[in-house]
Amino acid sequence: MSTRTDQDRPPADALARLALSTARATGPDLLAVLVHELAAALAMPLVLLAVPALDARRTLRTLAVSLDGRSQPNFHLPCKALAGLPTFPSGYQFAAAGALPQLPPRSLFARERMDAVAVLPLTDSCGEALGLLVAMDRQPVPLRAAACIEAMLALVGARAAAEIERARTGETLRAVALAVSESRSGSVFDELVRLLASILQVDVAFIAQPEPAQPGAMRMLALYCGGKVLQDIRYPLAGSPCATVLGHSFRAYPSGVQALFPADLDLRELGSDSYAGHPLVGLDGTPLGIVSVASRQPLAHLDRVKSTLKIFAVRAAAEVERLRAGEAQKQALEGLRQREAQYRAIFESAVDGLFLWNEDLRVVDANPAALALYGYGRDEVVGHSFPRSMPETYVRERLEWVRRALAGQATHLETTVLRPDGSSFEADLRVLPFSHQGRPHALAVVRDISERRQRERELQRSEEQYRSIFNASLDAMVLRAADFSIVDVNDTYQAWTGLTRSEVLGVARVIANPPEVREKIRRLHEEALAGATIRLETQLSHRDGRRRELELRGVPITHRGQPHVLYMGRDITERVAAEHKRSELERQLRQAQKMEAIGQLTGGLAHDFNNLLTSVLGYLAMAQEHAGDARLGHDLDQAQLAAERAREHVAQLLAFSRPRRGERKLLAASQVAGEALQLLRPNLPSSIVVESELAAEAPVLADPVQFEQVLLNLCLNARDAIGEQGTIRLRTFHAAAFGHCASCGARVEGQRWVAFEVADDGRGMSPDVVDRMFEPFFTTKDSGRGTGMGLAMVHGIVHDHGGHVLVATAPGGGSSFRVLLPATGEADDAAGPAAARAAAATLPPLRGRVLLVEDEPFVNRFMQDLMRSWGLEVVPEHDALAAARRLEAPGEAFALLLTDHTMPGMTGLALARHAHRQRPGLPVLMYTGNALAISDEELAASGVHTLLRKPVDCYVLRPLLGELLARGPAA
Repeated sequence: MSTRTDQDRPPADALARLALSTARATGPDLLAVLVHELAAALAMPLVLLAVPALDARRTLRTLAVSLDGRSQPNFHLPCKALAGLPTFPSGYQFAAAGALPQLPPRSLFARERMDAVAVLPLTDSCGEALGLLVAMDRQPVPLRAAACIEAMLALVGARAAAEIERARTGETLRAVALAVSESRSGSVFDELVRLLASILQVDVAFIAQPEPAQPGAMRMLALYCGGKVLQDIRYPLAGSPCATVLGHSFRAYPSGVQALFPADLDLRELGSDSYAGHPLVGLDGTPLGIVSVASRQPLAHLDRVKSTLKIFAVRAAAEVERLRAGEAQKQALEGLRQREAQYRAIFESAVDGLFLWNEDLRVVDANPAALALYGYGRDEVVGHSFPRSMPETYVRERLEWVRRALAGQATHLETTVLRPDGSSFEADLRVLPFSHQGRPHALAVVRDISERRQRERELQRSEEQYRSIFNASLDAMVLRAADFSIVDVNDTYQAWTGLTRSEVLGVARVIANPPEVREKIRRLHEEALAGATIRLETQLSHRDGRRRELELRGVPITHRGQPHVLYMGRDITERVAAEHKRSELERQLRQAQKMEAIGQLTGGLAHDFNNLLTSVLGYLAMAQEHAGDARLGHDLDQAQLAAERAREHVAQLLAFSRPRRGERKLLAASQVAGEALQLLRPNLPSSIVVESELAAEAPVLADPVQFEQVLLNLCLNARDAIGEQGTIRLRTFHAAAFGHCASCGARVEGQRWVAFEVADDGRGMSPDVVDRMFEPFFTTKDSGRGTGMGLAMVHGIVHDHGGHVLVATAPGGGSSFRVLLPATGEADDAAGPAAARAAAATLPPLRGRVLLVEDEPFVNRFMQDLMRSWGLEVVPEHDALAAARRLEAPGEAFALLLTDHTMPGMTGLALARHAHRQRPGLPVLMYTGNALAISDEELAASGVHTLLRKPVDCYVLRPLLGELLARGPAA
């Protein structure tokens, strides 16, 4: 070996000469030429080109080697032979010296004492590693030569990489074609996926087709994975990359396939990073399946992958079609066998009689039904034409029908058929053209219709009866076909509608019912055709406009063999009117019961408040008698006014629940209304106009004070409904009235009434408000502007006077309240308010022993304090029965009995009667919150001198006690 100095190194212009020689290189020895040219240009003893072997991770194989200017045989070398160099395996690396100690001792490089090395990795057009281009020298190489060496390696390496990639693609396609063509039919899918995985060096390869038994699923015809081939594995198509291939075109996902299809659990389980697939397509363009591969590494060379998959797809599709064709042929043969069996089964089991005639006009086959129908034996029929016993004209006619069928013309008629024994039957006869074993035949089909004809004759008689019944029915009847057209109507229908039968036949719409039920009747018609019995309450209109209430029923029937619906309409006008009247009475009863229940509740509340107010007013009166300070007197007066206002509210509650009968007089309606107007005007703003029409009508019997309250409350409600500006109209008149009472719900009609009407043009009321407006404490006014007792008091007073209230209102349309009182005789001019209560005057102290019976503790205590302040000796009792025992005791002396009426165990009236029996001369004074429930006759019979109303007025009680105590001795 010669030694060289730095001056012996190739000059830079050697790069140009190398480029020219590299470009001119061709032929099968192209790679060897490139290696020799590079070694000469570099003036380096060893240059080699190596690529990964099949076990790419462990071995390299050389494609060309130049050593000292001579080509060397190609060989395999372990990857570890270069592993010690810093240049392997990525990027261009250059070691000017010092490589020898790192080389394996037995390697070619060590034997040749190589100490300097330059390595250039080769990549394909996709950037994937192809191999290495290596240049070595036994002597150190100057560092300044590194750039020139790299340029020369890059120039030769680019040409070599292109040739390696071209050769590899060609080899792959040849291997694919060879492998596909040599695949055996019995295991073609197994061999195809195994070869496909080997050629493309992927982890998974499979061929799959849609699973007919499971829509949306795929079935593996063959799956290569982990060195094994599996079949008949099913997986869902949705959410997998296969869904983008089947029925479409080649599709590849070079990397990140799991992220693109997160629902595909198989990709995750296999750890696949890439996927590619090609559809299998039949010759007629039908999608047959897919051939696909998947790998844990990214896919490169997609063009090569696509062409490989396409070749495999053509072979797999051909095999799938071959299998399908074989299966179809097998199924066709099986179908033919089954059809033959079905023909024989149908022919033998047919209910109709079947005769098969050949071209010689002879019977070649007959089924059991035909033999039984005619009474033949099989030998008497097969091979013969007709028995000789049959009439000649009969036989000639039927043979003509057979000839027509053999010529392709069918015959169908109903006729009489003769039997050999001379009997006959009515038959439906068909003689049809028929091909049997490739020859024309005639098939005679005979059906015995004797029973059907008999039924038809019976049906005809039945229809005549039906017509008689149909027309005699008292209900209106309409028969409609399935298409809703009218087939028949009876006489009642014609009478009720004024329409003639000829006018309505064939009409397919609702004629005499209201428009709003037409669509419903059409829907019910469909339900009836389905087998349901329908019912509907509606109306039937006469052509002159009259209407009657109708109960319409529809039943499905079969008429002349076709589905129909028979509609029957019954006149229920009287029943509907009766039900309406009953419903109205029930509504009135519910309203009355509601008002009665509210009245009972209100009365109970009033009773309790009366007891409270009795003590409150009493104590206030006592305090006023002893008030010396002017300021205190003023405060007590204000408290007295507040308590009296509370008493007025209680009086309103009682007026609703059990109105107190005041002194009733004959009054002129106009007079009462005029006085109410005088009270109203100061309470109205000047922007509200009051119009009155007070006619001189017949008088009414009424309490003037109470009735002024009624009108005043109605007018004040009208004022609040108007707001800032509007009109209130008050008028009286005498007329008949019709409608329902708005408070009790009773029907108002017929008799003459005196009417008081208060109307306004305010905001009106909704139906919900109208339903509740007479309830106590119900109000629509703002807080602090109303108690909700005004209309409740109107209800109580008006109904206590035997009257009713009619209301007409609508939201935004104002309101009208019409109070009706029964008309009566002439008016009494003497009408005035009740006498005012006696003023508190200076009276002398009272003397006497009084038995006080009151079950309410606080009222009892108040009455004790009150009467003791007047000088009386008071003996209190909380229990009426205990008081009765005191009256029986001879040692007890009392000047007067003062008792409440409503008490547990014994009422005040019962105690008064007991006192009258035990002590006839004892004065009895009783008070109650419900004076209306006790008549004057009951008071007199019980010995009660005077009945006071709760809350007890102290200024009335004191003079009354003085009068009774002065009247008689103590008892």
